[in-house]
Amino acid sequence: MLVNDVMTTPRVVLSAGTTVGDAARLFVERGVAAAPVLDGDGVLLGIVTEIDFLRERYEPDPRASALPAAEPASGLAERVADVMTRDVVTVTENTDAARLVDLMVRDRIRWVPVVRAGRVVGMVGRGDLLRMHWRSDAETTSDLRSALAEGAPYMRRWSAEVRDGVAHLACGDATPGERRTAVGIARTVAGVSRVVVEGP
Repeated sequence: MLVNDVMTTPRVVLSAGTTVGDAARLFVERGVAAAPVLDGDGVLLGIVTEIDFLRERYEPDPRASALPAAEPASGLAERVADVMTRDVVTVTENTDAARLVDLMVRDRIRWVPVVRAGRVVGMVGRGDLLRMHWRSDAETTSDLRSALAEGAPYMRRWSAEVRDGVAHLACGDATPGERRTAVGIARTVAGVSRVVVEGP
């Protein structure tokens, strides 16, 4: 599965000069958790997430402790440029989704912009990746059978069923090349976590 299969169009795009207040309001109104920050030519400058807006926005409540709260060391950030992350991990539409998951786990990141020739064309979050595998087996089985039927005429004789996200394929007289083709097709279907070819 490729990033193109799971990415979504950004619902919020920000500029570095947008105020933190305006940006945070857009996040709340549109129900987003992250947004790319672009310059006037549409080139990626950074990324901003919910947690960036929350930093230093909550002062200690005196009811929670008998100790006096320390005065803040500096004023509040005013612009998106002041809170965004500039060193951004990006992927392309043709990046393997498995590699993206590895990046997210390794670097503990939640959102990754998808770029094409330096321009942002999508966003992928952990939820997008999880959603692809939170499909019913019946729906995934239907898509798998359709993908096999469209792959080549000889693939129509294959049986296919998805159980708990695992695609079970079978064809008694398949050649090794046909088996490789069937496995390759199955791995492109959203909701398929593993592929098992049954029989000889």
